[in-house]
Amino acid sequence: MKTTPSSEQRVAVITALAANVAVAIAKFAAAAVTGSSALIAESLHSLADSVNEVLLLVGARRSRRPADLRHPFGYARYRYVYAFVVSLTVFWVGGVLALIQGVSRFSGHDSLGDPRWAYAVLGIAAGFEGWSLRTTLRTVGPAKGALTWWRLVQVTKAPEIIVVLLEDLGALVGIGIALIGVTLTALTGQREWDAIAAIAIGLLLMSIGLVVNRETQSLLIGESAAVEVVDAIRQAIASTEGVEAVVDLRTIHVGPDDL
Repeated sequence: MKTTPSSEQRVAVITALAANVAVAIAKFAAAAVTGSSALIAESLHSLADSVNEVLLLVGARRSRRPADLRHPFGYARYRYVYAFVVSLTVFWVGGVLALIQGVSRFSGHDSLGDPRWAYAVLGIAAGFEGWSLRTTLRTVGPAKGALTWWRLVQVTKAPEIIVVLLEDLGALVGIGIALIGVTLTALTGQREWDAIAAIAIGLLLMSIGLVVNRETQSLLIGESAAVEVVDAIRQAIASTEGVEAVVDLRTIHVGPDDL
């Protein structure tokens, strides 16, 4: 029984990891040169995302362990466990630290360094994150079907789809917020705009963390199969010779592909 992410999902995670590591290094360097709170917040954003991809890969690896006497249904739920840890990383490492950074710099009077460094790095970051998002959308497209993207996040049983899709979208939004904050600070000379951008990035990450937390909690508790799957099972049982009626049918996912 399949218990690991598809090769396409794994490619999406690895692509996101490569993009986030490269972007995090560039953002930290630019933040050191410019002193921008928004860039520091975005650096924490990319750092948290990089850690998250590693956690997803570790969870996928541990989920491959075969079933044993103690765990007769296998270890597929490790993918849910590590995705839940990801939600905490996004909220605390990314969101809360970025929020603290913005608040602490709000009343500062130091000037912003050369904003061209920030523009260059944010432009490069947007390219990397756009590439990662494109890979993710191409990967999850078949699973989406006629669903909206938000509905896909709610109904999918693959935690990698939830995490990587929200991360990639959040990364591009965060870059846009940082760009606005740096630009307004450069134009007005008011450092508060940079701090406000950092605070906004922190709130964005906390929101993403809460969404991932809610969805992975539901998966950990145990979600039922999709309605069409339950109907197919019911029909198969009801059509079996000797079966008069299906009185009660309950299903539970013990892993993304394990029912």
